[in-house]
Amino acid sequence: MPAQHLKKMLKNEIHALQSDLFLGFNPDEIDNILSRTCSCRRKFSKNVDIFSPGEVICHTGMILSGNIDVQFSGFSGKEELVVREAPGELIGQAFSLTKTENSFIHFRSVGDTEILFMNLDLLFSKPEIDPILGKLSVNLMRILAATNIQLNKKICLLTQKSLRDKLLLFFEEGATEGPEGKTCRLTLTREELASYVSAERSSVCRELGRMQDDGCIRLVGKKVILATG
Repeated sequence: MPAQHLKKMLKNEIHALQSDLFLGFNPDEIDNILSRTCSCRRKFSKNVDIFSPGEVICHTGMILSGNIDVQFSGFSGKEELVVREAPGELIGQAFSLTKTENSFIHFRSVGDTEILFMNLDLLFSKPEIDPILGKLSVNLMRILAATNIQLNKKICLLTQKSLRDKLLLFFEEGATEGPEGKTCRLTLTREELASYVSAERSSVCRELGRMQDDGCIRLVGKKVILATG
């Protein structure tokens, strides 16, 4: 698809234009990048693998709409949720930049999803003499660093000894101050939450009930209100 058409189509894509990848870019600079990265966009229905284990990922994906679950497939075949990516975020960037075979990760659509694919190999040219590539390189390094921090937080969560500690850490990470106190708004189902903390759904449901009985949390619809003190 010609870059000028992509630019017109992206002008109302607020998530793409506000993506950290394009931080500090004006519309003409975004157009410049799109024209040089062989950009194309595709739509996917629910539960479709955008990238699957066993393939070499050549293009970085930016989520324009919908959500993507990054799932690890273990030896037993059971899939565990690593993270859920939202519009404006990237998928597959580490694999596409290193040309490393993706041997264990599913990037799967949660619902109807649209992805902008970009070949970022131009970053290996000479970004030091191209201001636009220089900005893109800096933004991408920040994204990769943020991803590394996110994965380290996930490791910290999984190394907690009890399911309660895992859940409390998850809620603390996602909580913001509100009129009712520290509140975490759940976007995951109980099944997805169990997958994220590497536990069974029944165990998570039981522990949430115990935590509420013990006064650790209050469950109000999709809100988890953390106890103070």
